Amino acid sequence: MVNKFVVWCGNALLASLLVMLVSTNLARAQDDNVSTDEIGQQPSGQIEVPLSGTATVTNNGLLTIEPRQVETGLIEVGLETTQTFTIRHSGGVNAPPVEIQNAELFGKSAGEFSSSFNGFTTLFGGESIEATVTFSPLTPGTKAAGLRLSIAGATNPYILLFTGTSRYPLTSDLGSSDAKVPFGQAIQNSNSQKNFILTNKGEEGAPVINVSAIQLSGTNADDFTVNFTPTTLQPGEALDIKVDMATGDTGFRSAIAEVFHDGNNGSLEVVLDGTVINLGTIEVNFGTSTLNTTQEITRGTSLQFGPDNKLYVAEMDGFIHVFAINRDGKNNYSGTKLETIDLIKNVPNHNDDGTANFAGKRLVTGIHVTGTAGAPIIYAASSDPRQAAGPSGNDSNLDTNSGILHKLTKNGGGWSKQDIVRGLPRSEENHVSNGLVLVGNKIYLNVGGHTNEGAPSNNFAELPEYALSAAVLVIDLGAIGGGTYDLPTLNGPADQFDPFGGHDGLNQAILEQNGPVKIFASGFRNAYDIVYSQSGKFYVWDNGGNTGWGGTPDNNCSNAIDNGGTKHSDGLHLISQGYYGGHPNPTRGNKNNTFGGQSPIEGAANPEECNFLLPGPASGALTTNAASTNGLTEYTASNFAGSMQGNLIAAAFNKTIYRVELNGSGTAVTSKSVLKNNLGTVPLDVTAQGDGDVFPGTIWIVDNIAKTISVLEPSDY
Repeated sequence: MVNKFVVWCGNALLASLLVMLVSTNLARAQDDNVSTDEIGQQPSGQIEVPLSGTATVTNNGLLTIEPRQVETGLIEVGLETTQTFTIRHSGGVNAPPVEIQNAELFGKSAGEFSSSFNGFTTLFGGESIEATVTFSPLTPGTKAAGLRLSIAGATNPYILLFTGTSRYPLTSDLGSSDAKVPFGQAIQNSNSQKNFILTNKGEEGAPVINVSAIQLSGTNADDFTVNFTPTTLQPGEALDIKVDMATGDTGFRSAIAEVFHDGNNGSLEVVLDGTVINLGTIEVNFGTSTLNTTQEITRGTSLQFGPDNKLYVAEMDGFIHVFAINRDGKNNYSGTKLETIDLIKNVPNHNDDGTANFAGKRLVTGIHVTGTAGAPIIYAASSDPRQAAGPSGNDSNLDTNSGILHKLTKNGGGWSKQDIVRGLPRSEENHVSNGLVLVGNKIYLNVGGHTNEGAPSNNFAELPEYALSAAVLVIDLGAIGGGTYDLPTLNGPADQFDPFGGHDGLNQAILEQNGPVKIFASGFRNAYDIVYSQSGKFYVWDNGGNTGWGGTPDNNCSNAIDNGGTKHSDGLHLISQGYYGGHPNPTRGNKNNTFGGQSPIEGAANPEECNFLLPGPASGALTTNAASTNGLTEYTASNFAGSMQGNLIAAAFNKTIYRVELNGSGTAVTSKSVLKNNLGTVPLDVTAQGDGDVFPGTIWIVDNIAKTISVLEPSDY
């Protein structure tokens, strides 16, 4: 076989010789019936001719085209767009002419481009011509083609690139948030209004939609009224449609609202139905179930659904669990633990002299979850986990300045912690910083008292009330910002550990006149939870005193020890700025009560706080319970014809969930009844879902002893 080494060199003689040699040897191989693969194996008849040379390419440097790449932009399939380009002879008048021969479109998308320039043109120095390219896409996508110009005297053609993008014509569909709008049960002669939302679902650049009419039809069309004015919706724009149902007569009614528009899809139909009932026929009934989960809730203290529809559950030792909840059927809910947050649990502790203590956990009794679905925020207060006193009177040396307000923020896959306020008071017993709520840019925080009825006593390790104890505090987050506010303290025995180490009051936090932490309402022995209602009112349910756990302050409003005391009921209070709930705090009531010769109160004392008010009407309580009542929430869902909207739901230690009905202004209790009894062992906290929440109308209770979460589902779910 002849080995062929060919490099084009423009020498016709060498090329001819190569062809001739190859042809001769191929013919000889064929005559001998030998395959071409075996030629190299023949002992004779071989000739090798090594060839070499240098290739050259010639361009015409006098031709220019502007732009070198023509971009036609984005157009819809079925349309076309035209762009202009300029072919120019860039030489002077004496430069040789440029002879353009053939002009040919090539490339995968050549069939979707056309050009007005067909070649066969001669340009003299300085001359130019304008030509066009038209993009006419047949299918969507990114398209490209080239225009190849053959130039006389040049071995290399001139290439002009065309690019464009196409898509199918944009359309706009009109969408509805609901195919059916159930009014549920409505009370006769009441207002009953629901809504659905119309949205132009077209993307940017798509056509507008003109919504021209909404027509009611069906059996009871006259019983529904649609509040609508013809509207034009831009792509992405939404329109909230309000519908009212007449409630003058009882009974079931239904209709169809047909929405007419000029969008890409046809008219929409939305089914409307509801039942009007007499108030006396409404039956409030909840089914009861236990959340199915493999995660054991050890001493649960607080729970709330977050903006991400996850259930957040706090434990006494500082853990916060996050659950994904699923409704598997009627009265059947399951929870999958997604994560456990230990940032608060791992906060260091101190002794009451300020030195470090390695308890390895923190006491958490209240959380408030807010933020967004993508970035939830948890506000929580924690304190020293130790608990002593009681009949033994034992002082465990826990830090009475150990209270901390925390902010946990989810960032991507993890959480970060900010300690907002440090140095809040904590009793020697189990009264600590409890429930809290965010309103605007302020946190309202319940802080438990240090005494049974105002005077120090054996069962509370003889600790007096502090300047910030037994109150609802208001904390200005805007004034604190992104840092940590360490409460200023008295000049105590070991200030190097401030703000920690309360030293039984000698180093307690000061109530500042102009600080970011103030008293909102006072006179609360141990209010566990706090509610801010949809009508803008605050409610707390305070724990009453116990027999023999401590008495009231003496006539001098001193911090003298008194081991008396009487059992009193727990009282529900509607509170506001400056409200006093009846539990004394002599430290705030009388500035003669000093610690190391210092009063922790800036400004004037509040003598009202020297007086014990019996829980009930005398203290301003709206109602009372004999059993310890703690968790508190507002029911906002419209179940049971809205008859429970604005009710308060409370959890009590007697295994009972109470329903408290208020008057229209929320200032008085019109009825208190048992919503569910014999529930769990020690139901502690409660939360309820509203109409817009993931499980509307349900009530969720965490038990502090039974290690369970109970779910109350309304019968009309």
